[in-house]
Amino acid sequence: MTRNKAKIGDRISFQRKEITIEGVVGIVRDNSVIVDISAESSQSLHYDTTKTVVKHSNYVVISSPKTS
Repeated sequence: MTRNKAKIGDRISFQRKEITIEGVVGIVRDNSVIVDISAESSQSLHYDTTKTVVKHSNYVVISSPKTS
């Protein structure tokens, strides 16, 4: 399976603490993306924020926003 580098607005899936999390990419960096996750996911992971960093090799792009 080929992994595509996510773009801003893409929905991605990744694993943290044996939990599969989905979120929306807010910022793309050279080696990672900053992702907005749900408040429920944030609480499950015991995070103080709904943002997290995910390395490019550790996620799968689920969907991209429709372009006009």
